[in-house]
Amino acid sequence: MESGSTKQDARTRAGDYYTEVVLPALAERLDAALPEFGWRRDERGWVATNEELTHRVLGVRAERVVAHGHAPRGFLVHGGEAMLWTAYLNGGVVPRGEDFVRAVKELAERAGVDTSPIEQAVPRDRRAELLEDFFALCRDELASPRAAAAREYLERRGLPAGEIERAGLGLAPPRAQSVRALRERGYSDAEIARAAVLSDSRWPGRIVGAWRDERGRIGTLWARSLTDDAPQAKYLYLRGASRAGLPPYGLTDVLAWQPYGQRELVLVEGFFDVHHLRSRGITGVAALGGTAVRSQTFERLTGLGFVSVTLCLDRDDAGRAATARAVDQAARAAASPAVFAVDPDGLAPAKDPDELVRQRGVEGWHALLAGRTCGVVWRAHELASGVVADSPALERREALARAGVWLGGLPPRLAIEQEDAIRALAERCGYSQAAVERAFRARFWSQPLARGGSSPARPGFSPAL
Repeated sequence: MESGSTKQDARTRAGDYYTEVVLPALAERLDAALPEFGWRRDERGWVATNEELTHRVLGVRAERVVAHGHAPRGFLVHGGEAMLWTAYLNGGVVPRGEDFVRAVKELAERAGVDTSPIEQAVPRDRRAELLEDFFALCRDELASPRAAAAREYLERRGLPAGEIERAGLGLAPPRAQSVRALRERGYSDAEIARAAVLSDSRWPGRIVGAWRDERGRIGTLWARSLTDDAPQAKYLYLRGASRAGLPPYGLTDVLAWQPYGQRELVLVEGFFDVHHLRSRGITGVAALGGTAVRSQTFERLTGLGFVSVTLCLDRDDAGRAATARAVDQAARAAASPAVFAVDPDGLAPAKDPDELVRQRGVEGWHALLAGRTCGVVWRAHELASGVVADSPALERREALARAGVWLGGLPPRLAIEQEDAIRALAERCGYSQAAVERAFRARFWSQPLARGGSSPARPGFSPAL
């Protein structure tokens, strides 16, 4: 195993290489390395020209975004803050450790620099190798004659029989078989125990999937029961492996399939949503693995070159509430792709995307996405839920007050979405857009969006709009 000092030396070498080789090369071809900014040269270095991106991501005019100096470490927003190149690629967060090495390698590739010195500096990770080998065992098990029941289950879930072996899923083998195979691959019993792949006796016989990071390395594994009425938990996760720092499930493949700066993503809840949709040729999908999403996720997606994210969560109360929270988190993020929402009721009578495609096919999926709406507009409609133009005046004004508090806390980068929401609310509640906007600006526009929770505060007075 690698010592802590060896890992530190690896990061130091990557840092030196970044400063001495990568940054000067990046400064010479910034327009090709990070084309989404539309960089052009000026007398001091580079200035951005892509108004759409700088307004959407940074909330400023392009001319205020510059990268000046001999070998700048990032860009500066005049009147604002600087952003390191490594942080930009890491969703706005300054990367540390292996995340820093990954960011340096990506910048080197974009700058046309040889990455082999960086690759040599990355220490070998035995745990990561063991997880890959164990998942390969699971893939082999799913293809074996012993897995007939598991393949039948996947077919019932909608996966075509001919696609199961290519679906990126496996079946946990019996414990003794896994121990023997891992030992044959050179792993010690201590390494197997630390990886925790055999620590839960409930795993054998379950469908297994690999949750990977942006580099394609397995962060954790999940195991799903073949029955919905099992007395044990439906889903199990690898013990000791956190999911908190991982990107949405399946994102690695989307990064490989779509070009940087043109990436579009649909976020769903379930793992099987992803695998079923992909088996039908629908590729730009990743899963939350539940209903939680953080603002850092949207910042991360921005740094990875995504221009839009569509939320398509389950048709139940939890899915609707999660859609609202996700829009809130995207609004709180320092930067976010354009966010759209599919209203969960659009899935009816299906409960989730997996079931919808089984019922309506690929055409039904595309028709569903065609009805998506701006996330901010959708959220404003949710805050005015149940109110129409002929509702009692007090109900309409209370609905506008709820929406006004939330809209008033949006960052400047969402000004256009904010205006679209005002127009939609005014029409819904039977007022003119001009009147609603005047009232909102006077009462709510100075109130910041709350950092905690997912709903705006309720005004402490009866609104008189």
